[in-house]
Amino acid sequence: MEALTATPPPVVEVKAKRPSPLTVFRSGTFRKLWSGLALSLMGDFFNYVAMAWLVLQLTGSSLALGAVLLVQAVPRSLLMLVGGAMADRLSPRVAMAGSMALRVVCIAPLAGLVLSGRVQLWEIYVASGLFGVFDAFFWPAASSILPRVVADEHLEAGNAVTNVTRQVSLIIGPALAGVVVAALGTGWAFAADAAFLAVGAAIVVWIPALARTSSAQRPNVPASTGLVAEIKAGIRYAWSDVGIRAALLIIAAVDFAANGSMNVGLPTIAHGRFGAGAIGLGVLLGAWGLGATAGAAASGMIPRPERIGWLIVAACSWIGLGIAVTGLLGSLIPAALVLAAAGVATGVINTYGVSWLQRRTDPAMQGRVMSLVMLASIGLVPISLAASGALAQLNPTILFLVAGGLIVAASAAAASSRTVRSI
Repeated sequence: MEALTATPPPVVEVKAKRPSPLTVFRSGTFRKLWSGLALSLMGDFFNYVAMAWLVLQLTGSSLALGAVLLVQAVPRSLLMLVGGAMADRLSPRVAMAGSMALRVVCIAPLAGLVLSGRVQLWEIYVASGLFGVFDAFFWPAASSILPRVVADEHLEAGNAVTNVTRQVSLIIGPALAGVVVAALGTGWAFAADAAFLAVGAAIVVWIPALARTSSAQRPNVPASTGLVAEIKAGIRYAWSDVGIRAALLIIAAVDFAANGSMNVGLPTIAHGRFGAGAIGLGVLLGAWGLGATAGAAASGMIPRPERIGWLIVAACSWIGLGIAVTGLLGSLIPAALVLAAAGVATGVINTYGVSWLQRRTDPAMQGRVMSLVMLASIGLVPISLAASGALAQLNPTILFLVAGGLIVAASAAAASSRTVRSI
């Protein structure tokens, strides 16, 4: 009887370890998505290096190079919202594959012209502009497809892998493209660009058709007809959600400040204050990228926090302080260490923050909301670069202090919002 009535031993709950981000590769669908994304990134970097080198070979003019890159960047920004609406209308898979295939159509003829020695500058402008137009349809789709490919609990892992892939591609892509240009010439670099995109498009098409969610079936999503109406509906949807609206404003403020300090401030102090030239600039940018890679990888292995709002506030404050401190330092290595530490926070935000947005957004609005996120990130870049150039000319330290202060101020404003604190 004692054995039957004795108090059973206490049950000890053992928490399962969070799986590695690499577990998402067990999904064949995710492997195809990752392969298509990686090939598109490689194609983009080959395009950038080959385009820059070709223009400089033909003209020797930095002004012409800037004009060619501007012709590509402007339509990419202007059509980003159209790309998001098309991703929702057609499906992200179709939008991704279509974008990659159309980029092949504009780059392959350019490769042939360069290899034959008959290319003219106006043809480069046309190819660059079309590349920017078609590229605008890729990124909203690539950012909105993940929730349809992986389970909800694997969103952080999936975003961590894609973020790390972007950082690694940023290092490998330009370096490999440079080797091809040096060894074989720009024509073969453009041909490699077209090959990457063609293979990537075929792999994305290979992804099984994903379930579509019609806005008419969702009571909280306004039904609309026509592309313009769908874009307006997406803007209204995002702005009416206080959490998404706050995220867009934070992204706009942080990227406005960070883009100027990174793209204008770092070259200025690497050349002038540190006297380290291009190598020094590479060290600073590499340190930032290494930190971002580490932050993204760690975020895929650590369970997401219960309150993402405070994490966003803390991470943005850390980035702002890191940028401000960088402007005060007088030597290369300490600045690189500070940038690496600040870069970790960007990897964390790009993993947890994007995953939060994907969960919060209605599936029928994923493409349009992600296009707004990207527009908030890159839409103010021209103004940021112009303002940063003026401040750097006055004093580089002022540029870094203003940029860091703006990010900290945006973080403080976010912390004052009850909505942000409760996210």
